[in-house]
Amino acid sequence: MKVAAKPRILVVEDDLLVSEVIVAALDDDFETALVETSAAAAERLSGGNFDLMLLDCTLPDGIGEELLPGADALGVPVLLMSGDPSRVERLAAQARPFVLKPFTLTELVDAVEEMLSARSRYRG
Repeated sequence: MKVAAKPRILVVEDDLLVSEVIVAALDDDFETALVETSAAAAERLSGGNFDLMLLDCTLPDGIGEELLPGADALGVPVLLMSGDPSRVERLAAQARPFVLKPFTLTELVDAVEEMLSARSRYRG
């Protein structure tokens, strides 16, 4: 009997403590990969088969111009994360879902599961 592979999530977060907590919260049910910059995320996305990307909006190198369009082209949904209240209004105006830091791990896992569920329904 073949065991279904865990969904793969690319976590893009430059704060080591935050990224460790996120990976620990997701590790039981998901396969995670962690990068700290937009450039590294773009490289991993192009070489990997990810089901979702969790993207911090305040990375040291910003969010590269190619990162979101690249994720879209690969069919990888993006869940934005931000602890910057001034970004909330801009995030809310986008079509992309987001979680506001500080979030609870339950909120994060629920958002991830909802996005993956919507993705599988869309793929049919």
